[in-house]
Amino acid sequence: MVLGITGKSGAGKHTAAEFLRQKGWVILDADRIAHFLYRPYTHVWKAVTKKFGEDILGSADIIDRQKLGRIVFDESPKGKKALEDLNAILHPAIRHYFTKELHFLRRKEKTMVAVVAALWEETGLPEFCEKILLITSNEAVAFERIRKRDGINEAAYRSRISRQSVPPRADFIVENNGAFADFYQALNILKIGEKA
Repeated sequence: MVLGITGKSGAGKHTAAEFLRQKGWVILDADRIAHFLYRPYTHVWKAVTKKFGEDILGSADIIDRQKLGRIVFDESPKGKKALEDLNAILHPAIRHYFTKELHFLRRKEKTMVAVVAALWEETGLPEFCEKILLITSNEAVAFERIRKRDGINEAAYRSRISRQSVPPRADFIVENNGAFADFYQALNILKIGEKA
């Protein structure tokens, strides 16, 4: 089974993925894949630096995702266009990576794979996944998680989630507003972490 895990920033997608990883699932994470694709001098790195300039680079020519984020999550029309430009570079590369990796995992007979992505449609989750797990969370709770993790303010958080949607249909929906143990218990009740 290929399971898509999605939800808005701060909902708990990566926590759900870790739960499944502990149950033996292979995890493909769109955020980590994007980070991998941003490596210096790769095709994606070249396209992104050509589009946004070398000011987005940090030490060792690594793309500084916070600098890039300030450009693409700006609420102005220019910021919205910048995000579209970035997505036009990044999303096809992520979909291509998913395609290759899923083919490889099938050949290795890895049958339980979870694909994690906030931008579920843009990164191809409906195309790759047999089932979708949607993680939801109260916005105030989600913001506090993201504030602690990324150090962003509420305006930046709202800008980020305004560009994220949730699927109109999900096979599993889990709300994550409480303690870590409660979230794991809710996931466990679904039995999706058990190999067939």
